[in-house]
Amino acid sequence: MKLNPFEKKLVQHPIRFWLQNHVEAPLLTSMMPKPMARCERALEIGCGFGNGIQLIREHFGAGHITAVDIDPEMVVAAQSRWQARPQGLKGLSFSVADASCLPFADGEFDMVFDFAVFHHIPDWQAAIKDVARVLKPNGYFVVEDLYRAAICNPLSRRLFEHPQQNRFNHREWLVVLRQAGFEIVCDRNALDLAGMVLAQKVQR
Repeated sequence: MKLNPFEKKLVQHPIRFWLQNHVEAPLLTSMMPKPMARCERALEIGCGFGNGIQLIREHFGAGHITAVDIDPEMVVAAQSRWQARPQGLKGLSFSVADASCLPFADGEFDMVFDFAVFHHIPDWQAAIKDVARVLKPNGYFVVEDLYRAAICNPLSRRLFEHPQQNRFNHREWLVVLRQAGFEIVCDRNALDLAGMVLAQKVQR
């Protein structure tokens, strides 16, 4: 499900980027095993206006980042934003894609990132399975997302447009990750409103 106009303004606000860069990214990197695994190719699902790209580069050292979003407007905005920077589009690629059916080969990526996107996906279980498919064995799924209690309440329903059926809490999220072939390396749950998870695809 695409963002409504209010949420689009919210996610591109400088305060949102500051929080991502100075709070969320350091917490996520602290969950990674040390030394951090080398990341040649990374996928960001739901790239929005492109804030996550800088975080993935700076905090996770990705060599090449593929950024996708279901909203063509977001993809164009993110691509234009990065094209205007000194390094241009070097090491970046962009496409419109549905997370439930990713247009990539099996085992194509070392890491996949979800910066508060999966609560927008109606069939999030299918999207998790496809993340597992496109990850290399032992690859990492890096997640920070919102849970049922945060989006299925009167205030959230008034301000935003989120799917209200088939939502998840922290425990349900972990269960589906394990069913898809992930091992939970580290997880943090904030009052079952939001959580962070580092999951590793099990070698088979």
